[in-house]
Amino acid sequence: MRTAQLGTTQIHLQGKLPLTGDRLVADFAIPPARLAAGPLLASDLRMGFVVVSTLPNIEKHACLAQIVELEERTYQWVPELRIVHVSADQESHWREVDRFHPNIRAAGYSLCCADPVSRNAFVEAFGIGVEGHQRIAHGLFGLRDGVFLAADIPDDQMKPADVRGFLTRVAALAGQKERSSTVQEQ
Repeated sequence: MRTAQLGTTQIHLQGKLPLTGDRLVADFAIPPARLAAGPLLASDLRMGFVVVSTLPNIEKHACLAQIVELEERTYQWVPELRIVHVSADQESHWREVDRFHPNIRAAGYSLCCADPVSRNAFVEAFGIGVEGHQRIAHGLFGLRDGVFLAADIPDDQMKPADVRGFLTRVAALAGQKERSSTVQEQ
């Protein structure tokens, strides 16, 4: 079983961490929470170049830092990349993002209001479930046309994900190495 740290507590993660080359085969519908007209469907992640950002609690620093840094770096490094955030907490928690970072353009979705089948399918597909909790692990997942390019779930769930390192890997795997290297040196 995979584990991660949450402060001084060790948590057990559920679901299989997707490997490079794995295809997203699950089906789900995750309700919209911010800047989305409809639910996030698995089919939405099977088209184009996308990063899925998973967040246990938007009101905590590590999650908010992940949202902001993804926004700042992604459109500089890989402009064609689409960002999707999926949180475990309620839609109302997204107001924190709007209040302090109104220029964030990425859509947000909330698992807390998803039907149990969709919630479980999403959590299992991304390997972000936390045994015995409704919370999820925060992580970053790069997909191109429904195929996982990279997945990163930080071992220390109290710290922000390494967005810069993740985007560098995803850009390289997607054939964007030259652009990410040039921007990284600046």
